[in-house]
Amino acid sequence: MKNCFIQIILFTFLCVCTSCKSKESRIEFSAKPIVKTVGKIDVMVDPNVEMMMILGRLGNIVPYSGEKSAYSHPYLDRVDEYFAPYKEDVAIKRARVFWMTGYLLPEFGMYLKDDMSSFIMNPQDENFVTLNGPAKNFLFYNHDTFRELVKDFRINSNFDKFFIENESVYDSMFNRVLPLLEKINISSWIEDFYGEEIKDKLRISLTQTSFCSYGLSVSTPEGNRIPHIILWLREIEKENDIVVLLSHEFSHPYTRKITDALCKNKEVYNIFNKLFQKYGETYNKCGYYNTENILNEIINQACSNKFLEKTLSKEYVDFYKKYEVDSLKQIYVPQIAEFLDNYQNNRDKYKTLEDFIPELEKFILTLE
Repeated sequence: MKNCFIQIILFTFLCVCTSCKSKESRIEFSAKPIVKTVGKIDVMVDPNVEMMMILGRLGNIVPYSGEKSAYSHPYLDRVDEYFAPYKEDVAIKRARVFWMTGYLLPEFGMYLKDDMSSFIMNPQDENFVTLNGPAKNFLFYNHDTFRELVKDFRINSNFDKFFIENESVYDSMFNRVLPLLEKINISSWIEDFYGEEIKDKLRISLTQTSFCSYGLSVSTPEGNRIPHIILWLREIEKENDIVVLLSHEFSHPYTRKITDALCKNKEVYNIFNKLFQKYGETYNKCGYYNTENILNEIINQACSNKFLEKTLSKEYVDFYKKYEVDSLKQIYVPQIAEFLDNYQNNRDKYKTLEDFIPELEKFILTLE
């Protein structure tokens, strides 16, 4: 009888704990994603994505630290003031342990459910593939405690109050980007140039928190990869500069597989390795830390230039091409961009850019 009584008590205790945990997982956050659509592109400011980048700024994590850039903005000042009491939050410390720099922070936020109870996919799902590979290979996606710490940070810091109070800042970014997207119709160019139909809407996350823009992809449970870019939109950015960022970052999800194929050729790899050895200091300042990075950046910018050539004035394109070579040391961009005319002029033979890889490979071997 005594054992039965103890079992009843334990069962009641477990039920209460389960109920509490279930209740916690159903937390309703007041800040919701702001999403506006232009054609085949969803433009958004997502609370979880913005929160992760703010977490990076508070933790002095590259490239979100204000100490890493001379750029200043009233929004960033408000971030620093509002979240000052949380600079030592355990979620930030854990992010450092996981080496969550650069795109890893917003990418993590992209996959969180709105209530932060879990991710939109199970990290063990074979379709859950991040930029660096399957999510199951990375501890921060499989570490439930870390996700809970991030959730606690959002609750304890009252992040939602801050997000809602600054919606006018987010609106101003929408007002700059939406008319531009309607004018340039970049999604049509992507479908045509890369030869891949856009089945799920492309995504843009607008921010003034990061000091970099990123071209990523988001996995879906069905195994699709949706291009999703982080667009760092400064007030000083002119319209032409925004077009450059859009075409460059939207190209990355398509050109990475081109880079992977080209890197398998040791002679091609060595050409870019010599370039990296020569200009490594310049590349490192730009955030390109190895040969694969600079190979991808050069191929990516060459592709992006094909959009710039048909969208912007010749004067601006010529100026930007010179900047690529003289300042960024992306030496082979002009030659590769010009060679891509052979791809565009023979689309009956090459349905996608991937089909053109063998010809591109042969051309690169003539560059030295």
